[in-house]
Amino acid sequence: MDLLDFRIIRLEPTIDLSNFDCGDEDLNDFLISDALNYQGELLAVTYLLTDKNNRTVAFFSLSNDSLKDQDFEKWNSLSRKIPNRKRRKDYPAVKIVRLGVDKSLKGQKIGTELVFFLKNWFTTENKTGCRFLLVDGYNKPNVINFYTSNEFSLLTEKDENKKTRLMYFDLTRMLAEN
Repeated sequence: MDLLDFRIIRLEPTIDLSNFDCGDEDLNDFLISDALNYQGELLAVTYLLTDKNNRTVAFFSLSNDSLKDQDFEKWNSLSRKIPNRKRRKDYPAVKIVRLGVDKSLKGQKIGTELVFFLKNWFTTENKTGCRFLLVDGYNKPNVINFYTSNEFSLLTEKDENKKTRLMYFDLTRMLAEN
């Protein structure tokens, strides 16, 4: 499936989301009940992937974030990839706050296409400076496998028994591929 067959639009209050179901109650509830509130409080922005009939087939929410040195064990190996004179105690990032694909389209690689779109979006059209793409993925094998298959890495082992696992993708990898 190709994202060119779809449109990405920003969530607006007038959009009907009642038919969207990704099969996860928490994600569905976020989209229907919380996403606009997050936008109103400037905490996250939600975008919808719609088909030619304006049906929402997927969504993702984004928020500014940063990687901080005190949060994980892999700091030294990540920081060494950055030239000495530019090393910091934190690095700019964007977090995928939520991402869901309608269950009727599961298995068609739409989630993978969205992640690839986001990687490109923040390297080719980035307006603010963003080194990492982050996600707090649900600590479920299928979710962790989805993100690792999309080249995200676990950031720490400290969260292995938590509800979510912090994962990252270094966006300079996209620049090296182009």
